[in-house]
Amino acid sequence: MYVNGETDVYCVIGNPVKHSLSPILHTFMFEYYGINAVYVAFKTDNIDIAIEGIKALNIKGANITVPFKRDAFRLVDEVDEDARFLESINTIKNVNGRLYGYNTDFLGFKDMFEEYTKFCDENDNIVVLGAGGVSVSVIYALYKLNIKRVYLLNRNPIKGRKIQKKFKGMMDIIVSDLNDREILSSSNIIINCTSVGLDNNEMPIDLDLVEDPLIIDVIYFDTPLVKTARQRGLTSINGMDMFIGQAYYAFKIWTGIEFSKEAAENLLGDLEL
Repeated sequence: MYVNGETDVYCVIGNPVKHSLSPILHTFMFEYYGINAVYVAFKTDNIDIAIEGIKALNIKGANITVPFKRDAFRLVDEVDEDARFLESINTIKNVNGRLYGYNTDFLGFKDMFEEYTKFCDENDNIVVLGAGGVSVSVIYALYKLNIKRVYLLNRNPIKGRKIQKKFKGMMDIIVSDLNDREILSSSNIIINCTSVGLDNNEMPIDLDLVEDPLIIDVIYFDTPLVKTARQRGLTSINGMDMFIGQAYYAFKIWTGIEFSKEAAENLLGDLEL
């Protein structure tokens, strides 16, 4: 790619951020579609100043990652209906200095979940592990798919009840402890939204408590949970398709182009994660 004075800049903002695959994926897609743009990663300790920097430097678009998704929500000029409910954004579009915020995390998970659970029964017991921002996005995606009941397991039941209250009247959320034997043993699908296993060999739950569920982890590489589940003969998938999905929708917001998910899969599949 030839960078010149007319090259547009896009970025991901977070802390930490050096591990992000977004610069690889989006810069590839800009080249793939002949767009004069680059995508870089910015680590910051101050999201307020970083958001102002988007305007000051005329950065055309940004992804927001941990731990700033909720902070960025209050700093942009306008958000869409989904982001307003989630009170969290991961995508910003800069239109003449006015910043528009979106949440594409739930869309990425929604696409992945539909693909891998197309043969599941509507009465399956779905268990979500963790009660952070990712969990809210995942549960919202399940709501959009007309799922009526979710079991939410978390170390801190207070955080779980806050999510339960948020979805009151929309779907039934049963809150319990992370290692609730009865719930785990009757689960058909388990979705790990905790950060356990991101940079260590820990497991969020004891797999001895489960029978034969589908295991889904939102982290985009094979975590100890995914690896151990596979070793035990359980169907388990990581969050790479969710990552590609959220990037797909962000790219569409910025450019109007629906990029090739197959090209993205081929690109990232060649990486050693």
